Amino acid sequence: MEVHYGFEGLKLVSPVVTTGVFDGVHLGHRMLLERVVMEAGNSGSDSVAVTFNPHPRVVLTGDPSHLRFLTDLDERISLIGKTGIGHLVIIRFTHELSRMTACEFIEKILCRHLGVSHLITGFNHHFGSKQSGTSDTIFKCSKAMGFTVTREEALMSDGVPVSSSAIRDLLNKGDVEKAARLLGYDYFISGRVVAGKRIGRDIGFPTANIESIFEYKLVPLDGVYAVEVKIEGDDAIHPAMVNIGTRPTIKCSDGRRTIEAHLINFEGDIYNSRVCIRFRHRLRDEMKFESIQALVAQLGRDRERTIDLLRQ
Repeated sequence: MEVHYGFEGLKLVSPVVTTGVFDGVHLGHRMLLERVVMEAGNSGSDSVAVTFNPHPRVVLTGDPSHLRFLTDLDERISLIGKTGIGHLVIIRFTHELSRMTACEFIEKILCRHLGVSHLITGFNHHFGSKQSGTSDTIFKCSKAMGFTVTREEALMSDGVPVSSSAIRDLLNKGDVEKAARLLGYDYFISGRVVAGKRIGRDIGFPTANIESIFEYKLVPLDGVYAVEVKIEGDDAIHPAMVNIGTRPTIKCSDGRRTIEAHLINFEGDIYNSRVCIRFRHRLRDEMKFESIQALVAQLGRDRERTIDLLRQ
């Protein structure tokens, strides 16, 4: 896949195009992207996906600090590349771009810069100023501008369309298993191991404190999870359990939300290493225990259950 930041040097052959943010690049997105690849192959055209960076909501929201997304740009690029798309065009999203009407976007971006021959849209695709552009808008513009349009129907799961917002809702509820079914892969967080207070080591459960690399990354609901950890530069996949939360049993806890991973049967210093956590199962809520001894006993049970679940 060729990645283009903007339009300079683009030389596309009768491109079949789709556009979107593609947060998470879930199964619905992949169905759409693979349809673009198939249609382009049938006509001898280039397959093209157009996405935006930063996420439009980051630009348009007065205070973006509360926003959370499934993937950053590098993760989206990697996941889109796996669909077989030939070209990914990344457009810098600005307030000026947001003020374009739907037809202006189609004329200036899709037609003038890309030379679209066929556009494939998702079932709920909205774009242009104030999201006023709909499928009807696209069909009207296409007739005037000389390209064809296909509107894909939604990919359904349990009677509900697969969507990024539905997946975010599941993760906010801690349902990482159902989220994985809609994503088509285990939800993951890439982060760096940062300094901690070494409390876990003192009680027999050394942990790596992990800080997400993407400031807007959605962190699942507080609780304990069975996960797999990949350390950059290490081919091994390490079984682990992760605690997300404020560590209420620890008296010296400052109340900040943390991600702490205990890698099972692992010895080594991974401070400052980059790691990827893949969420497999949710074990339980985060709990406040009456004593450190009670916490240690529960952690032992969590570790055994994690080993059993990941073996399956």
